[in-house]
Amino acid sequence: MRALPVAIVLLGTCLLAPARAQAAGVCDCDHIIDVATPSANGVELGIAPGDSVCVRGGAREFLRLYELNGTPDQWITVRNCEGVVEIDNEDRGYGLTMDGSRYVHITGTGDTDYTYGFRVRAAKDGPDYSASGVAVGGLSSDYEIDHFEVYETGFAGFSLKTESTCDGSANLGNFIQYDTRLHHNWIHDTRGEGIYFGSTGYGGREFQCDGQTVVLHPHEHHGVQIHHNLIENTGWDGMQVGVSPVDCRVWANYIRDVGLEGVQYQQQGMQIGGGSQCEIWGNRLERGPTNGIFIQQAASTYVHDNLVVDFGESGIYSNSNDDFDGSSYVFVHNTVLRSAGWGIAIFGGNLAGNLAWNNLVLESGNGNIAPGGDVDWDDQNNIVDISVAEAGFVDPAAGDFHLLEDSVAVGAGRAAGEWSTQDIDNVPRDPAAPDVGAYEYTDEPPPGDGDGDGDGDGDGDGDDAGWTAGDESGDGGSAESGGDDSTGETGGEAGADAGSTDSGCSCSSKGDPVGGAALTLGLLALLGAARRRED
Repeated sequence: MRALPVAIVLLGTCLLAPARAQAAGVCDCDHIIDVATPSANGVELGIAPGDSVCVRGGAREFLRLYELNGTPDQWITVRNCEGVVEIDNEDRGYGLTMDGSRYVHITGTGDTDYTYGFRVRAAKDGPDYSASGVAVGGLSSDYEIDHFEVYETGFAGFSLKTESTCDGSANLGNFIQYDTRLHHNWIHDTRGEGIYFGSTGYGGREFQCDGQTVVLHPHEHHGVQIHHNLIENTGWDGMQVGVSPVDCRVWANYIRDVGLEGVQYQQQGMQIGGGSQCEIWGNRLERGPTNGIFIQQAASTYVHDNLVVDFGESGIYSNSNDDFDGSSYVFVHNTVLRSAGWGIAIFGGNLAGNLAWNNLVLESGNGNIAPGGDVDWDDQNNIVDISVAEAGFVDPAAGDFHLLEDSVAVGAGRAAGEWSTQDIDNVPRDPAAPDVGAYEYTDEPPPGDGDGDGDGDGDGDGDDAGWTAGDESGDGGSAESGGDDSTGETGGEAGADAGSTDSGCSCSSKGDPVGGAALTLGLLALLGAARRRED
C-alpha cells in the first residue's frame, strides 16, 4: 500500500469535497461486498434497480462486477464503506472491472474521511499483456465513475469501451455505449494513457475470427462527460477520446507531464478523434513532448477557454484527414504558450466555417496561428506578436497566467458569446469586449471561492481543489457540441488474461516501463485571485 505524497498532506487532506458521501462511512447498503469477495454478479445476488451496494474498505487484489442493471430512473449505486477500497496486484490485466451492466454509479464518496474511496493499482507490464486500472466493457452502458485514485498501471488508468467482437454484438451498428460520466478522479503514473475512452480503430481494425482475418468496426459512444480529473505523469497520452460523435463534452481537466515513455504517436496531452464531435473547454494542459490538444479525423470540434503551456510540438493541432466534409473547427479564448512548433494549427480543405477568435498565442517556435493554405478561415482579435513577459500575467514564472488589470489582453477581444460566456475559472465574460485568452480579468475571487484564496473551493487552503471540485453543469458556456472470438469482457480469469487490447482484454502489449513519482497537487496558478487583489 502506497502512502499519499507528503506534499498532498501538507496542502490539506481534503482535496475534493464528496457530494454524496455517507456519514462515517457506514456499511448500510442493501448489499455488501466483503473484502474476501473478489467478484459480484448482480443477477445472482438479487441486486435490483435502485439498490445500493457497499464495498467494504480494505486490501484486495481485484474486484470484478457483473450484470448490475438498474433502470433510467433507478440507478444502482456502488460505493466504498468503512474506509478505502485498496486494490493492488502485479499479475492481472485489471484492478477493477465491470461487464454486462447498465445504469450504475460507482463512487468513492462513501466515507467522508477519504477523498478517493477507491485506490486502484494494477502494475503488470508485459511481456504478454499489460494491465488497466479500471476497465469497463462487456456491453456496459450508462454508467458514472468518480472519486477514484488510479495509479502505477501497466497500461491505461481507465479503459472505457467494449472491444469489437467476432459475433458482431459489440460492433458499429449493433451497440452504442450511452451516457458515460467520468469525473473527480486522480490518475497518475500510468505506463499507458491516463484515460482511454473509445477505440482508435475508427476505420476498422483487423481481428482473427475463426482463423480468418476480418475487419471489424468499433461501436460509438453517445453522451460523454469527462471532467474535473487530475491526470499526471502518464507514459502515453494523458487522455484519448474516440468514436464519440454525439453529445461529447470534455471540460475542467488538469493534465500535465504526459508521454513520458516516448512512444511515437502516443504522447499527446489530449487526443480527440475517430469521428468524435466534442466540445473541449476549461482544461489546463502542461508539458509534453508533442501536442497539447490533438484533434485528428474528427467532426465539428469546439475548443474554448483552455490553457495549454510548454508542449514540444503544437499547442493545439487539428487535421480533418479529409473526412467529415463541411465540419468546423472553432478555437476561441484559448491561452497557448511556448509551443515548440505551432501554437494553433489547422489543416483540412474540406472543412468550412473554421475560426480563431480571442486567442492569446505567444512564443510558438514555428508560428503562433497556422491555418493550412486551403482552409476556410476567420482570424479575429487574437494576440500573437508579443512575449509572455509582455502579456501582463500575474506570475508566469510560477505558472499563474491570470491577467493583471493593465494586461494588453484586457478588453481586447470581440464579442464571442456564441462560443464562450465564461472563462476557465467560470468568471463571466464581458459580452461586448471580453478579454483575450482563457482568463477574464477580475479583482474578485473565482465563483465559489468565498474565502478568497483563489482556488475556488472556499476552504482557505489554496490547493488545487478548484480543478477537481468545480462546476459540474457541463454547459460549456455557450457552444453547441454537437476482436477475436472474445466476448468483449474486460480481461480474463487469473492466469488466463493473456492478450492485447485487440483481444478484448483491458490490457495492451507495449514496451518497458519508466519510473516516475507523483507530482505534488499544489497548483500555484490557482492563487492568482489572491495575488491580483494584492497588486
